[in-house]
Amino acid sequence: MSGNVDLEDTRASYQAVFALDILTAAAGFFLLVVATGPTVQRLRERSLSVKDKYGSPLKTSLGTYLFVWPGLLCFTISYILLIVIDLYKTASPNGIDYDGDLALGGRRPGGANNPLAKEIASLSFARTFLGIIFATVITGGIWIYSAHVLSNSSNRSAPGLRSKLWNSYIMLAIGGTGLATFGLGLAARPNNTTSFGQVVHTDEGTRTVYLIYRVIIVATGISVTRSAIKAFVKVNRKKNNPDRPHMRRFTIIVIPLLWVRNVFIIYNAVLVYYAAETSEWSESSRLATLFLITIFTQIANV
Repeated sequence: MSGNVDLEDTRASYQAVFALDILTAAAGFFLLVVATGPTVQRLRERSLSVKDKYGSPLKTSLGTYLFVWPGLLCFTISYILLIVIDLYKTASPNGIDYDGDLALGGRRPGGANNPLAKEIASLSFARTFLGIIFATVITGGIWIYSAHVLSNSSNRSAPGLRSKLWNSYIMLAIGGTGLATFGLGLAARPNNTTSFGQVVHTDEGTRTVYLIYRVIIVATGISVTRSAIKAFVKVNRKKNNPDRPHMRRFTIIVIPLLWVRNVFIIYNAVLVYYAAETSEWSESSRLATLFLITIFTQIANV
C-alpha cells in the first residue's frame, strides 16, 4: 500500500462531502450503541412475547432488534469504509477525478493512476454487500415493529401468515436481486482496480439488474410503509393506548424518510441510465442535482 493521503488540498465541495460521511458514520455508530443495550437485554430474556398483568400475550421488542441491530452495524461499517475510500482517493498523483467520483447517477470511487485503486475497488464492493444486507433487514425491521405494535394494541396475533409470507418474499427479493447484482459486478469487472460503481456504469447487464434491485427496494418501501400506516390508524383509534406515542413518532419520522429515499432512488436510477444526456446541463444544475442525491440519500438512510 503506497501513496500520500491528503485531504487538505482537495476542493471545498469534496471536503464537505467527506465531513458529511463522517457525520453519517457517527450518527450510525451512535444509534448502534444506543440499540446494543436493549438488544443484549432482550437476547438474554430469550423471549419474543411475555404476559401482561391480565395474562394476555404481548410481543417484546426482540423481533425488531434482531432486524435493526444488524442493519445499524452494516450501515455504520459501510460509512466508515466510505470515509476510508474518501481518504484513499486523495492519494492519486493526478488528484481526485471529481467528474468520475462526484458524478450524476451516484458516486463512483476511482481516479487516474491511484496507487490505492485496488483497495478502493475492494472497499466499494464491500460497501455494496453491506448495503444489500442493510436494505433487507431494515425492511424487515419496519414490518415487524408495526406488526408487533398492532398485535399488542389489538390483542390479536400479528403478523399473520399472509403477512409473514409476503414480507419474507419481499425481503428475499431484495437480498436475491442485490446479491445477483453484486455477483454480476464481480464477474464483469475487467480488473481488480475497477470499483462497483464503475462496473454499473459500464456493464449493461450489471446495470439492468442493479436498477431492478433498486426498483424492488422502492416497491418494498411502499409496501412496508403502507402496513405501518394501517397499523398506526388502528392503534390511534384508542386514545388511552400506551403504544400511540411510539407509533406516532415512528410514523411521523421513519415513513417520510423512506419516501424521501424512494424519490431519490428513482431519480438516481434515471440518471444512471441517462447520464450521457446530462452532459449538456449547466454546471449549476449538475451540482444542485449532485447535492440533492448525496445529502438527501444519506439523511434518508440515517
